[in-house]
Amino acid sequence: MNPRTFPLLRPGHDHAAMRFGVPVWHDRRMDADSTFQGSLDPVLRRAFRVWRGVSWGLKSLLGKPRTLLVELRWRLGDEIMALPVIDALGAAYPGDRLYVLTNYPDLFEGRNHMAGINTIPASVDWYLLLRGAARNEYRGAVYARKAGLPLPDAPPRLMYENWATAMLDAVRDRSKPLIAVAPETTWRTKQWPREHWEALCRVLRARGAKVVELGQHGLDLPVDYALAGKTSVREAACVLHEALVLVSCDNGLMHLARAAGTPVVALFGPTDPDILLRPHPDFVPLRSGLACHGYWNRLNPAPDPERCPLDHECCLSSITVDTVFESVVQRMVRTV
Repeated sequence: MNPRTFPLLRPGHDHAAMRFGVPVWHDRRMDADSTFQGSLDPVLRRAFRVWRGVSWGLKSLLGKPRTLLVELRWRLGDEIMALPVIDALGAAYPGDRLYVLTNYPDLFEGRNHMAGINTIPASVDWYLLLRGAARNEYRGAVYARKAGLPLPDAPPRLMYENWATAMLDAVRDRSKPLIAVAPETTWRTKQWPREHWEALCRVLRARGAKVVELGQHGLDLPVDYALAGKTSVREAACVLHEALVLVSCDNGLMHLARAAGTPVVALFGPTDPDILLRPHPDFVPLRSGLACHGYWNRLNPAPDPERCPLDHECCLSSITVDTVFESVVQRMVRTV
């Protein structure tokens, strides 16, 4: 056995079933960049793919439970967009065992059709990688096509039976509406100017709302509750569930709020919400209106996401604080 092809397994974390002296799975270090069998020799990878197809067919004929392994291990928003397809797989194969590899296990709480989360089964009859899509396609549709399923009608939803968390004790004030803001983005071109965020938070508080900031690091905005960097994904979801509205850029918390059932006012510049997301009454996309709007999803070849093709310093600066505030008020009126 070549140790470069089949690295040592880590006790307690990784395992492999042996068939005729050949492991059907090997360690891929379980990190965000790995894929199931990704480092195997291409010939072995094809052989295992054929074997899984044969095993799936034999178990189908014999009426035995089959094992499905779905790998996500991607960004938060991308994994959330895959949830309807995961649920549809569970409904399509109710007698089989469905396992998922994910960077965000909190998303799968309450999904009782799962056989295992971040657990590698001893053998796999069908491996499905749901990650990535063409820039000009709706990701949910791509995932459904990969799974061989029709596009689910249902939007992504969390299935928590209990939305309680100690984090809510700090933000719950029934006398005033709670508004969440999530200003962070991975791309500079997706950012709304800091001074706009500060002005929005001040006007929201002046009009009687309590404001909470969520995210990884935060911008140290003038808010009532600074929770950036202090929550798990589940805790952030519970806070968003409590909020009347989230205001965000195109980021993972935008998707998390939608999955928590919270109305969202989202600001878009280089990305196009008409391509990325399906419309919903509680989702209000505010577009920059600049000529560069949506360039990431439309230009070929792929542009640099960190640089506007028209050299705008900020692709969202044309979205005014007043426009965002009015959209928030309209969501609040509909929610209350």
